[in-house]
Amino acid sequence: MSEKENSKVPEEEYITEKEAKTFFSMFRKYWKEYKQKDPAMTNQEWLEQLLRREIPEMSEEEIKENAAEMVDSVQTFDENMTSLHEAAQHGTSKEHWLGKKLEEVPAGMSAQAYGAQLQEFDDLLAQANEELADAVTRSADGHIKMSQNLDGNLAEEMMAKTLEADAALQGKHLQVEVRNAHTKNSVDVRVKDLETGKWQNYQMKFGKDAKATIALIERGDYRNQRIIVPKEQVKEVTEHFRAKGSEKTITDHIDAFGAKGKSFAKQEMKELQQKLQENGEVPQLSYDDVSVKTLASNIGKNAGKFAIISAAVTTGINVIKKAWKGEKIEADEVMEEALKSGADAGVKTVAAGTLKVAVEKGVLRCIPKGTPVGVIATIATVGVENVKILAKAAKGEISKEKVLDQIGRTTVSMTAGLIAAGEAAAIGGVIGGPVGVVVGAVTGAVGYVAGSKYGEVVYDTWKKTASMAKRTVKVIGKGVQKAGRWVGNKVRQVLRV
Repeated sequence: MSEKENSKVPEEEYITEKEAKTFFSMFRKYWKEYKQKDPAMTNQEWLEQLLRREIPEMSEEEIKENAAEMVDSVQTFDENMTSLHEAAQHGTSKEHWLGKKLEEVPAGMSAQAYGAQLQEFDDLLAQANEELADAVTRSADGHIKMSQNLDGNLAEEMMAKTLEADAALQGKHLQVEVRNAHTKNSVDVRVKDLETGKWQNYQMKFGKDAKATIALIERGDYRNQRIIVPKEQVKEVTEHFRAKGSEKTITDHIDAFGAKGKSFAKQEMKELQQKLQENGEVPQLSYDDVSVKTLASNIGKNAGKFAIISAAVTTGINVIKKAWKGEKIEADEVMEEALKSGADAGVKTVAAGTLKVAVEKGVLRCIPKGTPVGVIATIATVGVENVKILAKAAKGEISKEKVLDQIGRTTVSMTAGLIAAGEAAAIGGVIGGPVGVVVGAVTGAVGYVAGSKYGEVVYDTWKKTASMAKRTVKVIGKGVQKAGRWVGNKVRQVLRV
């Protein structure tokens, strides 16, 4: 496959011209109604009225809950955007901002709560646990190994597997080999960087205490090997060899090519050994064995990559343009002013309400009925925000490069809100590829309803942005199956910018 072919972003239609035309008409109708509402009526009350009329099968309780959640989602998005812009002004990247934002999430929930969005990472953990089980059983009869020093073997396996997990989350292509060699001075674990061909060797020494570990190290010749010891012994063992003028690298975990495994205490391994040999409890890796920081920061990186993908997907806005063609639409000064001034809560409210009604009526079949309303509202809000960005670019207020960065921020803001609300799985798994298309459709609809000239400006700028975005996209391996699968895939299987 050529470099040119490899840089293409796959697109699927997802939205037909008929669906786009219906959605476009709905948004235009609801916007006219919104402009005519009593100024005393809140956005939530207007949404309740809309849902009550357009989705009569919805209960009064559901109507109120859905309307409230849409308003909250819009507000959360805007608050995150403000925070993100302020961070950017101080030199903080959007990915770093999201990583820090997500680190706040576990205050009320475990790493599993948002780490479980990485579905394929679950598969990796399952495979690692199978390998752990194989490592502690005899190949001849499948019985558990009863060696007194099995804790050392467990340490090798657990450290190697947690390193492998961390590497996978970071998209690092590492081969982690527990060698199980028993010859003198043999390597316990070898980590190879598959991209560069470089490797590092590790020797595990898990004596009952620091003195015993020191003795084990001194019996061998472990040059060109990094020594791994129990975490409570690191200081004493390191000081011993430093006093002798040794430059041995002594640590309590495997740290290779930017990936980091977990450290363990001697007693932890002994307890695992006891549970295994006495009760048959095989050790199991979980999300608790992976750094929350790693999870957060790499979700952040994926969100940034998805932003580029979304910008490169032109299907949605192309179909909206076709749906609009031939219709004369006068400039809507109210909407234009709202978009220019940033007082756009009304536009976002209408976009969210329209998208919700369209989904529940089956107008946009690419988004399943029952998709969380917070997800729907956030997607709509991103579309409105993108219109503002594209309009600024068209006027020359921001550069083409800035357009991608700004669109990236909207996506990252979306990600932060959805994960905090526990709804990120709906983006990654339920909707998947259509997300970028729907965002484009909302962007186009808002642009054209603001006025035909305004819409054309938005369309032309999106096309230029998409062209630039596509040049920045590189596909790993066999390519991306669906352009919008940003969080459901392991980092090594998504796009690298």
